[in-house]
Amino acid sequence: MKKRFFTTFGIFLGILIVLFGLLNKKDSDVNTIVINDNILNNFYLANRNLEDSAFIQYNNLSEIQIALVRNDYIKREVLKREALNWGLDKVDPIISSRLAQLGEQFLVNNLPNEEPSEEYLNSFYNENKHFYIDDAKVTFSHIFFRNNDEKTINDLTYYVRTQNEQFFNNNLLNKVSVFPYQKNYSQRSESFIRGHFSEKTTKEIFLLKRSSNWQGPIVSPYGLHIIKLSSISKAKQKTYDDVSDLVLKRFISERKKANLKLELEKKISSYQIIDD
Repeated sequence: MKKRFFTTFGIFLGILIVLFGLLNKKDSDVNTIVINDNILNNFYLANRNLEDSAFIQYNNLSEIQIALVRNDYIKREVLKREALNWGLDKVDPIISSRLAQLGEQFLVNNLPNEEPSEEYLNSFYNENKHFYIDDAKVTFSHIFFRNNDEKTINDLTYYVRTQNEQFFNNNLLNKVSVFPYQKNYSQRSESFIRGHFSEKTTKEIFLLKRSSNWQGPIVSPYGLHIIKLSSISKAKQKTYDDVSDLVLKRFISERKKANLKLELEKKISSYQIIDD
């Protein structure tokens, strides 16, 4: 009887010792900061002053400088862990947002790499041809008039018809204004011109013919323009061979977005959501 008691007591004591050891190990892990040259080097590089032109490599730091880096790392680790223990990541939206970004980046970095076949990429290109079009381009100079009163319009119309420089100097030169953007446009895309002149005005510009004469006047949201158009080219569809590298990049980007969405849905489904 006594032997059984001591045996039972010994087993119970052993379990307590193991549990105590595990708990102590857990506390020890939480309060243990591992430091080595690799960790300090990464910390030093990540927190260096990018504006300091005289940057010193970690391996060339003095013992005193390394000690300062070490102290900064320990301080950062302690404060980081205490902040997490206090649950500050749950109340600070900036910390929560940054952790979410890091979590998403971790998922992205661990998504499987895909090597699509040439046939598949060709099919992807044909489905997305609208992304691979050389925009129509135009080269022109323009003279801008902020006032669009009837006399200015009539004078400009007459000047465009006659190309009479003397008339321009006498009647229009003093009315020329500074355009908010550029005076000369060289091989600019239709979308670029649209951003400066508006949709309607851009359509009118691209309807003009190449000419050494001034044309117009054309009305924009800013005022009146006469234009000397040097060159114009139509939009051109790029072939798969022209843009195969771009097709691959877009394919990988879109596939990563799709895979990330699936991975997030899996993660979300593994959580119990309680609406309180």
